[in-house]
Amino acid sequence: MMRIISILVILPLLMVQAAYAQVQVKVPEVEKEPLAVPPIEENEVLETRQSAEEGKPEPKARMVEFSAPPTIIENEDRENVISKIEDTLNRIRTLKATFIQRGPQGNVDEGKLYIERPGKIRFEYTDDTPILLVSNGDMLSFIDYEVNQISRWPIDKTPLSILVEDQIDLKNMKIEIPEMIRFAGLIKASVIQPDQRDYGYITLIFEESTMELKSWEVVDVQGYTTRVALLNPEYNVTVDDSRFTYDDPRPRRRGPRR
Repeated sequence: MMRIISILVILPLLMVQAAYAQVQVKVPEVEKEPLAVPPIEENEVLETRQSAEEGKPEPKARMVEFSAPPTIIENEDRENVISKIEDTLNRIRTLKATFIQRGPQGNVDEGKLYIERPGKIRFEYTDDTPILLVSNGDMLSFIDYEVNQISRWPIDKTPLSILVEDQIDLKNMKIEIPEMIRFAGLIKASVIQPDQRDYGYITLIFEESTMELKSWEVVDVQGYTTRVALLNPEYNVTVDDSRFTYDDPRPRRRGPRR
């Protein structure tokens, strides 16, 4: 059965979304209206849990709500935080991590994430979900092995592009950060690329004390949110190029593939 994937997570999907739930894969067509970042009425993040006995991550995630109200980061403090976020992201040339994903319908999936800048990313699901999301540096491909179908988008036209750009510049005139929030030891920054409004936007969430990227949320143009949390990240390690390729499930035919 085909599914609607909010452009990453898909997009949500990040991007981006791999919502593996009884819906169809399509890119919604909407009028190009400004994307509004909804106000935070409840503070909640996707939190991964550790096993108290073994100190190992459990393959589970839950939404955690905080009672303390968030505060808006403004003025010089805002500029300092933006610089720290840029520094953090630009230091990461490659990344390996386990990810926990919660889709807009509440479904939770898990898998392995691989990133190599510029342009390469892979969401490899480790359960029975027969899908793969991977970029070879140019095109982001969503492969559905259940129906033998592939959908593709330019990676630089998706919300995930901010994670894989060669040089991340959040002070660029083409990027909007409408609001930055501080709450419960976290920094939450929404990043909108005005020329990509048809693909939604991404919100990055960092631990303030270390400025480590903990998770992100991708909101598509219809307002559906996919949340992704990272576990046990490894930075600047070797990632095999084969991680950014895939087996084409479509029947062979004569002539070049598009």
